Amino acid sequence: MHIHYRRFLPHIHPPGAALFLTMRLAGSLPKAVADELLEAPLDHRQHFARFEAQLETGGFGPTWLAQPAVSGLVVAGLHGQHANGHYDLLAACAMPNHLHLVLRLPADASQPFFRVIQRFKSATGVLANRLLGRSGRFWQHETYDHAVRESQPDALLKAIRYTAYNPVKAGLCRHWQQWAGTYVAPDWHELLEPTPLAP
Repeated sequence: MHIHYRRFLPHIHPPGAALFLTMRLAGSLPKAVADELLEAPLDHRQHFARFEAQLETGGFGPTWLAQPAVSGLVVAGLHGQHANGHYDLLAACAMPNHLHLVLRLPADASQPFFRVIQRFKSATGVLANRLLGRSGRFWQHETYDHAVRESQPDALLKAIRYTAYNPVKAGLCRHWQQWAGTYVAPDWHELLEPTPLAP
């Protein structure tokens, strides 16, 4: 079943597809900036570049994912969804105020993928808030995602490399394996090169 839904951004989740996703903490962008990014008539790559540039500055809003205990429970939540067969987790990186992940959907999913993401956000949000001693929304509702164009050479590798090297690009570490919030499936380790590429 081909799933396509829209909140503010379009979401297309073909069965068996590899997806690149970015979800951010609630309040991690000023409302005016977030509204402008959503309303601007930009193509996919332009939109993502502006969206990512705003998040990488980390100068506005919470940075709870910078705490290893918080990023650890988020990555553990991703592995839990993987173990339950909701997707094959290929790579993930918890940056201070946002999360990147690359995964492959099952060809015969028993439920829409957006329900899986909703449950992940709800469960990890509750646990993170408990750990932080706070209440309120943890994740922003909207998730940025797109299907990786695997017809293009090395498209999936580029998405995984971008995810792994995001903290290196941001100056948070010198090698992707040094960042506690990063996971890359073992089969992809040898293919990663020390040059981050945009997905």
